[in-house]
Amino acid sequence: MVAIVVTLEAHPDKVDAMLEALEENAAGSIKEPGCQKWEYSQHLDDPKKFAIYEIYDDQDAIDAHKNSEHFHHWVQRNEKEGLMASKESGIYRIL
Repeated sequence: MVAIVVTLEAHPDKVDAMLEALEENAAGSIKEPGCQKWEYSQHLDDPKKFAIYEIYDDQDAIDAHKNSEHFHHWVQRNEKEGLMASKESGIYRIL
């Protein structure tokens, strides 16, 4: 199994829109075959900061996720509305 860990920061005036976009992405992602977990968190001290933690069966499941309609909607919404100030992500082998 593999995990994707994402940290991102929303623009200060886009926090509510980011929460809505994360909820939409989560709702679609957790239903995907091969997705074992998809959760997101908001930083306690800085509400502009978020973390996403995803667990997939394998790289094929990640590829399917990245090709899904809801993921493309997530990307387009972020680009169109300029939600993110910054983003870092990585794919990890679960030990």
